[in-house]
Amino acid sequence: MRDSVRRRRQTAKEIKVKIVERAACKRGFQKKGRLVVAVAVTLACLIFYFHLAEPPFDLENLTDDERAELKSVFDRATFSKSHHAQITAPNCRLAEPALIANLTANSPYQLGRFCDSGGDCFVVEQRYWQMRGGLRAQRLIMYELNDKMALTMANLKTPEIITAHHLVHERWAVDPTILSFSYNLMQIAAGFMLEGLSFDPPRNDSAASVQPVQQLQRVLQIGMGGGTATGYLRMLPIQLHLDIVELEPAVYAAAKRWFDFPDAAPNINVHIMDGVVFLKEAAESGLTYDSVILDASSNSPTAAVVCPHPVFMADDVMDAMSKPGEGDERLKIKDQLSFSQVLGAHGVLSVNVFMPEEQERLQEEVIRKFEAHFRSCSALKILANGQKLLVCSNRDGFTWAAHRTRMLDNLEQFDEVMATALAPYLDQLNPVKE
Repeated sequence: MRDSVRRRRQTAKEIKVKIVERAACKRGFQKKGRLVVAVAVTLACLIFYFHLAEPPFDLENLTDDERAELKSVFDRATFSKSHHAQITAPNCRLAEPALIANLTANSPYQLGRFCDSGGDCFVVEQRYWQMRGGLRAQRLIMYELNDKMALTMANLKTPEIITAHHLVHERWAVDPTILSFSYNLMQIAAGFMLEGLSFDPPRNDSAASVQPVQQLQRVLQIGMGGGTATGYLRMLPIQLHLDIVELEPAVYAAAKRWFDFPDAAPNINVHIMDGVVFLKEAAESGLTYDSVILDASSNSPTAAVVCPHPVFMADDVMDAMSKPGEGDERLKIKDQLSFSQVLGAHGVLSVNVFMPEEQERLQEEVIRKFEAHFRSCSALKILANGQKLLVCSNRDGFTWAAHRTRMLDNLEQFDEVMATALAPYLDQLNPVKE
């Protein structure tokens, strides 16, 4: 009996020992498992941190294979669409500042290079910098022989969350709501300031129309650049017909490739041709425009006058551009070209007048040439450094000096509609002498 009990007690004790051993073993495996996970998470954090904070290669000069490999690394991490980009592993966040630091530290980046038909070459750059606690980005077309001069400059949309996706610079989109060059904005606003364009234009109330239809307002832009001004024109809350004339096919290709210029859009026509030829053909066919924006520049960074291009100021062309009066011998010129005809009675011509500072004396000569061919012209300072915008029309005496208050009222309406602040800025730079 005792032997039986002893054996039973032994069995119970053995069972108890086995249970304890199994529990201890289970706890050991759990501890090891947690340790393995912790080590793996730590390694993942270190790998991602050093990959971003101190990249072992130049991200700008990656090959296609290297870009694909980098993309696969980041794709293996799940990026949250919430406030910050983060890895799903606990307590391991992909730091957005590391990405921003990487972009700004190596700026600027060269995206491409192209040359025009005359042999002048350009570099497409992308630049990043931090301002007011945020990241800012711009894309530019720079003269290759003069890195201080830009043909085009466009602000880019800054994403709310910076991720590895944005390390590929071509993925940044152009922001059409901001014009980096102030003169571009002033040239567009000049059409409204001098009443060639209107936010409330006449409507077609013919009986054939079920409802009144807003008439198309016509704008001619000579000189495309990157197409940023065109993007802003498309945002105007009016019905526009837009003709764009660009001499260089390479510039048009660059606008489409790097500056989000559309291949096709309603009421927008791109003409790859000489602007002088286009003006002549437009005048001969009786076309008129409410606003003509002349921003055709010399592609040579050493030119004495960068803008407007000298071809628009040649004596024979300027003579032909003038509006012939009654009995004028120039009426007999068969090939006459006329800005005045293209503008019509109420159209507005805006000319970007720009040249190196050492050639500033030529600015007044350029202005006088245009003043000699139009009934009214005003040369307005648009930058503190002296750069000017020339606005002309066929209206007698319709100048800034004579109608400053009226023009400022028109400009204030533009400011209100387009959320700009041009009126006080222009007023301050161009006081009228009493």
